[in-house]
Amino acid sequence: MGFNGQENIHSKEDPVKKWEEVYRNENQLLYGYLLKKTNEEQAGDILQDSFLKLLQVMQKGRAIENPRAYVFQIARNLLILEYKKKGGRGFEVELPSGIEDNRFDPAEGVIKKDFLNILESARGGLSAREQEIFELRWHYGLKQKEIADVLARSERQIRRDIEKIVRQLRSVFESAGWKENELDIL
Repeated sequence: MGFNGQENIHSKEDPVKKWEEVYRNENQLLYGYLLKKTNEEQAGDILQDSFLKLLQVMQKGRAIENPRAYVFQIARNLLILEYKKKGGRGFEVELPSGIEDNRFDPAEGVIKKDFLNILESARGGLSAREQEIFELRWHYGLKQKEIADVLARSERQIRRDIEKIVRQLRSVFESAGWKENELDIL
């Protein structure tokens, strides 16, 4: 059975081997997340620091319920510290200007472009927290529990936030003429 981002890491397992597995499976995704928020050099530094902190925790024998969420949480916290060091007031979410979504057929390019334009506009109506939840869920594929772990919030609150985000996005799409059955992607 392969690593799926949901496995527990227990102290009786070789921590370096498990760390290497987590690194192999999550480093590119996490690096992409960091690149959306900072420059290449800083993203690389934070990526290294995040995985180093993960290894240190694992070597101490601490059980980690969800390594993907744990390393994302470490990286997010390091980003926040960097923003604060530079005089920032808080963590600002920068979303990519166009989400690549491979679920559309290339022949439907016009529909995809229209969808992405509406989506970009709709995301502008979300709060910074909602935008971050949107990004973690739909761009990086994290599950509700993983998002809750990353943001240090309850899974129940994240579920409510996601439901609110979906309602808001559907409303914008419907007002732009999209039918409910065309919005299954949300």
